[in-house]
Amino acid sequence: MTRMTFPETLTRLREAHGLNKKQLARLIGFDPSYVSHMESGRHRPTYEFAVRADTVLHAEGTLVSAFLGTADDPAAAVPADRRSLPGISPGLVVHHERAELSRNDSGFYLIAIQREIHNSSQQPVTRFPVHIEVDVYPADPRRSRLFYRDNPVTLDELDFRAAFNGEPTRWDLVRDRDAYKKLHVRFEPHGMLTPLYPGESAMIETRYRVPCTKWGDWFEREIRWPTEHLSVSIGFPERLGVRLTAHEVTWGGDRALPTRIVSRVAGGMRYYDWSTTRPALTNQYRFAWQLGSRQSAASE
Repeated sequence: MTRMTFPETLTRLREAHGLNKKQLARLIGFDPSYVSHMESGRHRPTYEFAVRADTVLHAEGTLVSAFLGTADDPAAAVPADRRSLPGISPGLVVHHERAELSRNDSGFYLIAIQREIHNSSQQPVTRFPVHIEVDVYPADPRRSRLFYRDNPVTLDELDFRAAFNGEPTRWDLVRDRDAYKKLHVRFEPHGMLTPLYPGESAMIETRYRVPCTKWGDWFEREIRWPTEHLSVSIGFPERLGVRLTAHEVTWGGDRALPTRIVSRVAGGMRYYDWSTTRPALTNQYRFAWQLGSRQSAASE
């Protein structure tokens, strides 16, 4: 039997999922015309396109294998930065991400991110990357750089904690900059390596805090993995009289959120709740606020 080509495999999988080209393009963060070019065979796909399409279509490596079959040098076709991350799979899917930010009366923003992830790749996964970024002056990079040079965010301040399926787990600091931290959450509850095997799901929870003076007046969620559901909750003491705005950032420009924000009051706190389904890869959802008495208050 002749092996199906990449265009044939892509078309078959897309149609099997009941998606048109425009819908698939939105889910993987590419222009619809690019999907058309891939299916017609007019252009050769990129590795990034193959991985994203494989993940969204739950192809379990079929599309990536078809992509590598079209390359003159399969090893060189995989970008170096994707080959150098053992234990982190490009085939992860986030079933649900719940992101919460709240301001307390002790001068901190408290951030809690809960992700239900699923391994749709063909390899076991043993860790998950986490990014923490702050910026008090996002419109003035030089001023921001100087500020964090003199006032860096420290690990002690962050008090970072992680859990795997409800149990505390290890984490490693991978990159440490004044206003940015990258960490790997290891799947090692109780010190025991617990790989997430193909077809399995797990809950990853991270919590940390940042002084209000170092955080910034914004909170952002970027879709780094195929995500089925995203929900955000942002809370402030009611007495601060916060005014919240938000928008979606896409390759085609900024636009209003696809669903509305719901406001509620509980226990002296005002919460702003928002959710969406199937957000496109690489899209960003940015929430910004102004306090009744101007103070400072960023993103994982």
